[in-house]
Amino acid sequence: MTDPLHPGLGETVTAQADHCLTEDGYEIGEHGDEHAAADRVVFLLGLHRVAVPEAWKAAR
Repeated sequence: MTDPLHPGLGETVTAQADHCLTEDGYEIGEHGDEHAAADRVVFLLGLHRVAVPEAWKAAR
């Protein structure tokens, strides 16, 4: 994941078993709840959450 406004700032997230892990090994979520995991990455990177476009919400 990267922030388009801060391209040098990002985090690698991998899947192991049923969990999503950061590159430092922090468990940030479970498969099936990727939106919550993304919110946690935003928090860890100290970024502001932007509004989710309606088209993305409809695709969930």
